[in-house]
Amino acid sequence: SIEVHTVDGSLSTGAAVILAAGGAHTTLNVGTESADFVPFFYNYGVNTVILRNRLRRDGYSTQTDAVNDALQAIRMVRAHAKDWNIDPNKIGIMGFSAGAELSSPAAVFFEEFEKKNSHPSDPLAGISSRPDFVGIIYPGPTPFARNANPPIPRNAPPAFITCAGSGDRGHAIWANEYFTAMLQAGVPNI
Repeated sequence: SIEVHTVDGSLSTGAAVILAAGGAHTTLNVGTESADFVPFFYNYGVNTVILRNRLRRDGYSTQTDAVNDALQAIRMVRAHAKDWNIDPNKIGIMGFSAGAELSSPAAVFFEEFEKKNSHPSDPLAGISSRPDFVGIIYPGPTPFARNANPPIPRNAPPAFITCAGSGDRGHAIWANEYFTAMLQAGVPNI
């Protein structure tokens, strides 16, 4: 599900960020890794959308079901952008830890998702799932973990990546793998 928090018209920049909380795929830390950011972004005129994705503990796949939830959320927000006074060209996703395991693949696998979800009976067919930007905050494994080398789309979105570093070694390695792959591919604004 998604929970939409819009900014008052005079303050709104039209931008929207979908917030994907972590929780080791067994729970969603929606408070500290989503809801707490709503007033922060509001003050900057940025609309927020809290994503509640499917979890591994409930029998869903992190790599497919949860990532598909993120990509579908992007399409859903874009489909309703006019209703919610959101600029359809300023929709991004920011994930924390396990939530970054959704934001990072959203930046890489959106074309594949759209091909698989383009049947005319799909009410969101034809609506782009490409995020306009991604936030990758102390990520879990990204699409480039374990020496994986998926193709990077030419129009991969810009990314903001942050992690504590050596004090959070596992997350730092995954953050660096994403950064390195995008840097080598020449993706701008990483």
